[in-house]
This record gives sequence, structure tokens and C-alpha cells, in this order.
Amino acid sequence: MFDDRRTDDSALALSGGFGVVASDGPVGIVETPLFPPDQTEPDFLVLRVGDRLHQRHPVLPAALVERVDPQSRVVHVHGTRKTIAGLPEHLPLAI
Repeated sequence: MFDDRRTDDSALALSGGFGVVASDGPVGIVETPLFPPDQTEPDFLVLRVGDRLHQRHPVLPAALVERVDPQSRVVHVHGTRKTIAGLPEHLPLAI
């Protein structure tokens, strides 16, 4: 399988507005990538899931991204829709 994330470093960095698809279907939209200081590749993606009345903004670790399809504007992620939509809405604590 072609992995755009590994061949095109900017694909994930430019994924704002892309659809997010889990193993069992669509989850939501990438609201914004979050970058560590002085890096060009994001380490988290803030997602927008749900409808206007019941919207959540889970924070997805970039490690769960399987591939990015810039032509279709889709980010494919590892996990089910329920798991991804239920991720915390905050960054993990650094220790």
C-alpha cells in the first residue's frame, strides 16, 4: 500500500480540512495539526467530530495515522470510529 505520509513530509502538515477515516468508516475532519517547537511534522491532529450541537474536538496522536491521501484530502487512521471520536480533547501530560 502506498504511504503518502512517509513519501511526502508535507502531506500531514497540510492536512487541515481533510476528512478522517477510521478502519470502519468516516470519523470527522482535521481541524488543525499541532506541531512541536521547531518541527515541520505535526505530532497531533485536532479533529472535529459530531454535528453542530454535539461537536467534540478529540486530539489524535500522529502515530495513529496510517496514511494520508492528499489527492482525495483524506487521512486514514488506525482504530475504530468510536475509539477515535472518544479520544480526549486535550494533549497528554508530558513527564
